[in-house]
Amino acid sequence: MSTKADGLLARLASQRAREVGATLAKQTSINAPGMINLASGTPDFATPAHIAEAGQRAIAEGKTVYTAWAGMPALREAIADQLQREKGLNVDPRHEVLVTAGSQAAMMTVTLALLDPGDEVLVPTPFYDEYRRDIMLAGATMIPIPTRLEANFEVDPAAIERAVTPRTKAMILISPSNPTGGVIERSTLEQIAAIAQRHDLLVIWDELYERFTYDGFQHVSLATLPGMWERTIIINGFSKCYGMTGWRIGYVAARREICDALLPITHGMTICAPSMAQYAALAAITGPTDWFDAILAEYDRRRRLWMQALDSMGLPYGRPRGAYYVMPHIGSTGLTSQRFAQLLREEANVMIGGAGGSTDPFNEGFVRCSLALPYTQLEQGLERMAAVVRKYKG
Repeated sequence: MSTKADGLLARLASQRAREVGATLAKQTSINAPGMINLASGTPDFATPAHIAEAGQRAIAEGKTVYTAWAGMPALREAIADQLQREKGLNVDPRHEVLVTAGSQAAMMTVTLALLDPGDEVLVPTPFYDEYRRDIMLAGATMIPIPTRLEANFEVDPAAIERAVTPRTKAMILISPSNPTGGVIERSTLEQIAAIAQRHDLLVIWDELYERFTYDGFQHVSLATLPGMWERTIIINGFSKCYGMTGWRIGYVAARREICDALLPITHGMTICAPSMAQYAALAAITGPTDWFDAILAEYDRRRRLWMQALDSMGLPYGRPRGAYYVMPHIGSTGLTSQRFAQLLREEANVMIGGAGGSTDPFNEGFVRCSLALPYTQLEQGLERMAAVVRKYKG
C-alpha cells in the first residue's frame, strides 16, 4: 500500500479513536441520572402525526421493498415541485433529484463521487465535523476558512478568495449553520457566487435547517442565484425541519451529470433510502406546514433565553439567526473547550458540545449549545451552567 494511503488511514484512525472516546463519554453522560443535555442536535418535537401515519401505513400495506435507486418517482416529483414552488428552481425529478438515507449519506455520496486525492475543499469554521471526515475519506484536503464571532460567524467572501489555489475544487457551505446558528445574507451569497464562477468551483450547499430562521431573516438558496444551479449541489433532508431524525431520509438536487455520478455510490451504500421513510417524507412534503409555526415560535423563545443567560454570564457569542444552536466563547473561564465540557458534566450534571468534537483546534474556545430541549429544562441547565462559569471566571 502506498505511503499516501497509509497516511490517510492513519489520520482517519487517529480521528476515529478520538471520536469513539467522545461518543462513549457522551452516551454515558446522556444516561446519567439528572443530566441535562444542552448540546443535542435532535429536535425535541415528535414526527407530526400525519407523517408518522404515512410511514406506518406503508408498513401495514407491505410497501417495504426496494424502490428505485434514486428514490420513488412520486417523492422525487414532490421534491422538485417544492423546489420550484419555494425557490423558483426548475428541477427535473427524473434526473436531478436523488433521495438518500439521510442528508449525512447525501454528503458522503457527494464527496466520494466528486473529490479526488489532492483536491482542496474550502470549509468555513466552526464546522460540522462530518464535512472533514467525508473530505478525508475521499482523499482530499479540507482548507479551513475562519469566521469571526463579531460577524455572527458569517463567512467573509474575501477570505474564501484568498484561500483558492489551483487545487481548489469545491467549497462546502451551510446556512443556517450547524454549529453556529449563523446565516449567510443574500449580499454575501452573491459575492460567493461570483468567486465560484470566477474560479470554476463547485459548491456543496447544505440547507438542512432552512426553516429555522429568526429576526425576520429569509433563507436564500445559493442555487437560485444567476449561474449557480449548474455548479451547486443542494443537500437537504427531513430530519430537522420535520422531526424525522430516525427515519433517515434526505436528498440531493443537482444537474443530471452530477446525480448520475452519485447513483452507483448510493446503491453501494444503501441500495435506496428506506421505503417506508420515503412514504413518510412524501406525506411531509405534500402535507400541511402550519404546524411548524408554533415550533419555530417556541424555539425563538428558547433562543432569547439563551442569549439573556449568556449576557448575564458575560460570555460572548454570535447572535444565532438560524438553526437551533448558539455558540458562545468560554475563553474567559481560563478553560479549554474540552475541560469546560468535562467540568460541566462532573460538577453540574450538564452536557454541552464542541463543534466537531471538543478537541477540534479550529473551534477551540467555543462550545455548541442547543435550543432543542423543553424550556423548563433549559432554564435549569442554564442556572447550573452559570454557577460553573462564575466559579472559574472568578
